[in-house]
Amino acid sequence: MKTNPIPEKIALFFVILLGLLTFAFDILQFSSSLDFSQWEYLNEGINFVILISYYYYIRHKKFVNQSDIQLNLKNFIKLLALLYIWTLGWKQILSPSFVTTDFPKAPDTIGTVVYSNLITFAAIVLVVPMLLIIKNLIFYKQKNRTRIYLTLALGATLLGMLTTVVFRQPLDLSSDREYIYQSLVLGASIIFYLILATHNSWITYLSRKMKYSYFLISIGLVWVIALMFDVIFKETVAAHSLVVAAFTNLSWYFLFFYTLFGSLTFLFHLPTARVFDRKMKEVQSLHHLGRVIAAEFDLNKLVKIITEMTKDVIESKYTWIEVYDDQTGHLSVAATINIDKRELKSMDNHALHEIGVRVIESKKRFSINSIAKSGAYADIRAWKKDIACIAAAPLLGANDQVLGILYATKSVEFGFDPDDLNMLEAYANQAAIALENVKLIKNSLVQERLERELQIARDVQMRLLPQKVPDVPLKLETLTITAYEVGGDYYDFYQNHPHHLGIVIGDVSGKGTSAAFYMAETKGVIQSLTREQRNPVEILEATNLILRDSLERKSFITLLVADIDYKKRVLSFARAGHCPVAHYSRRRDEVAFLQPGGIAVGLDKGPIFSKMLELKKISFEKDDVLAFFTDGLSEAMDARGEEFGEERLGEIIRESAQEDVEVIKDNVINAILGFLQGQNLHDDLTLIIVKCT
Repeated sequence: MKTNPIPEKIALFFVILLGLLTFAFDILQFSSSLDFSQWEYLNEGINFVILISYYYYIRHKKFVNQSDIQLNLKNFIKLLALLYIWTLGWKQILSPSFVTTDFPKAPDTIGTVVYSNLITFAAIVLVVPMLLIIKNLIFYKQKNRTRIYLTLALGATLLGMLTTVVFRQPLDLSSDREYIYQSLVLGASIIFYLILATHNSWITYLSRKMKYSYFLISIGLVWVIALMFDVIFKETVAAHSLVVAAFTNLSWYFLFFYTLFGSLTFLFHLPTARVFDRKMKEVQSLHHLGRVIAAEFDLNKLVKIITEMTKDVIESKYTWIEVYDDQTGHLSVAATINIDKRELKSMDNHALHEIGVRVIESKKRFSINSIAKSGAYADIRAWKKDIACIAAAPLLGANDQVLGILYATKSVEFGFDPDDLNMLEAYANQAAIALENVKLIKNSLVQERLERELQIARDVQMRLLPQKVPDVPLKLETLTITAYEVGGDYYDFYQNHPHHLGIVIGDVSGKGTSAAFYMAETKGVIQSLTREQRNPVEILEATNLILRDSLERKSFITLLVADIDYKKRVLSFARAGHCPVAHYSRRRDEVAFLQPGGIAVGLDKGPIFSKMLELKKISFEKDDVLAFFTDGLSEAMDARGEEFGEERLGEIIRESAQEDVEVIKDNVINAILGFLQGQNLHDDLTLIIVKCT
């Protein structure tokens, strides 16, 4: 918490000034024979203001606002030691003595006056931060009522200070009616101090070593604090200020009770300190393992870390982990602790195999607390003489399948307690999560690589298709949509004669990369043939002759080759099992689907293929529309399995025929998307629209 240094300095200066004022009052009272009784309450009021002001000055200092337990304890001991050193040092120098009178005792010498002021100064400057440090410890893992008890204790303390000043009597537990108010106030204060003294849950979270160390220190602290009031404060502070005397008296009760209860709590925790350390180590190791699993995806490193942590936490002699090998389908040792290569080769014995089978079949942990040199598991002792007990836990995956087994051994019989077995099982569960994470990441990386490669293949395939339409006196528009990353649809244009435009469109059977490969091969063949030939039938026959031996038995390619004489307005085409050509006649205002004979490339080696081919010629007029497409368009299916069909395509072309080719294409796309209603295409789709001019 940030504070303004200027007001703090002013407050400190004010405290010092008031302190000097009370010191001057003591000197004047001691040196003069005048009666200053009427000024006594003013003096006590000033000392109370000094006490409160100093509290507000120091409460935000870093020294008294530490969250670290050990640092708080060290600071407390330093303050206590400084208090004793200050007191004993000045006592040796000034040799104070007091007049034997009723409470409070009067100083006998001027040195005693100085001494009482110096000790009162120490009481304020050192005891206040000591109390603030104890407050930090009380509020560690605080309960709901802690602040209420602290407020009540503070109220009782202030009341005790007021009672001491008013009655000018020390706080004491007495049955005498004269001291009834002092006794009630002190009794109430002690009750609240005792309640607060039990708020020492911070002791639970110390390590075993620290509990032993601080227990021994606490014994000394109890003794030192028990002597503190009589040795330091009893006569001395009251000679200067009753307010501060009451404060130190009540603070002494509180500090004594808190250190006493703390010492007893340390004593009660010592028998279970080792167990607590073990639990803390287990929690920390599991937390660390969880972070490792989240950040490490190297299987070899992970299994090594798991075996090392298992050994450290359950203190096993030999530890190893076996995981299923995806290639062999059998368990194999992935990591070991304290087992060399020679011993690793000889560990394949019947007893270990039997334990593994039992764990896999039951999917539960298994342990043998005593392994005899003869008997069912004697093979283990034959392999390792110092193995007296063994435990194994399965690595269970998300689907309850066994991914491997985690083993641990000890050199003493009955060495595995329930906590050891629970931790072994916990580590096995963490190991299973780690293995599954590694597999998921590996599969994800493979999938990502494949997707990246397919995207590259798609980009390459798209570059194989024409990047722009030919510059001819026809209106052309094209569209290709692949059902997968890559597909088998193909189209191209060629011009090998004046006033003629060649169009090729095809569809390779199947989908994906194999179809894309055949598509690329077909493109190369067609481009080579169309340089010399123009007749669609001859082009298809030559294509079939070249590709028939390279295609797989179940693969084939449907092709359509068309030649458009845009000067004479004649379309000549032949189809090798491909979809028909849609021809919209403006004069008749109807769409005809032209489908000459022909079978797909690759289904026959030559004679039948050539015999089935048919060359079709038609004449077209201005504003007629020709549409070439693949079956991915006509056979697009909605959720009910109904196909889009050629009739819908023909109707859209007829209704849009008066529009530009871009509009016709957009209308076809919108109609297909509306028909699919969110369903994916199950086949590649290609469309070429030609409008005659």
